[in-house]
Amino acid sequence: MAMQALMRGFPSQAIDMAQGAFERVPGADPRVLGFAKLIEARAHARAGDARSASAALATAERLEQQGAAEGAGERAWIEFFNRQRIVTDATEIFRDLGRPKSTFAWHALGSMPGDAFARSRGIRLSVLATAHAQQGDWEAGLTLGRESLRLFKRLQTVRGGDYIKIFAGSLHQWRHEKPVAAYLAEARTLTS
Repeated sequence: MAMQALMRGFPSQAIDMAQGAFERVPGADPRVLGFAKLIEARAHARAGDARSASAALATAERLEQQGAAEGAGERAWIEFFNRQRIVTDATEIFRDLGRPKSTFAWHALGSMPGDAFARSRGIRLSVLATAHAQQGDWEAGLTLGRESLRLFKRLQTVRGGDYIKIFAGSLHQWRHEKPVAAYLAEARTLTS
């Protein structure tokens, strides 16, 4: 529920839900607790609170390591919460905080999702494109943004449209550049 609240643009509610999930069952599988902290970190980042986001991310990392050391446990459904998931979400956390250097540093810690994970790949490309724009390099951002847009057009995913909107917003100051204007027009067809 916290993740859905975050995706729908309600970071304060997402923080409350993630903290409630974490505090409700302190003896839960560390991966479950770690995932709650990861969502909390993302919500703090979306709200612009760098200190809280970093603290929650550090706790998520510690709990993921603890869970990995303990083995599979009883909850197979939480297997997706691993180091790669933390790396992927951390890139978004630092994009949302407007810290492109940290976004790129986290990206370097984990491989880009392959074609078998097209949605995840499109998301990562869009996040990196936004980080490039945050650094003022709209051309590098546009190269990645176009690839992301191609994937999301093929997948027809609402969530993909949300990522395209974030990237498109980061291009606002260059909207009169012909390649940017063309991209924004194409992106509008997907997100409308």
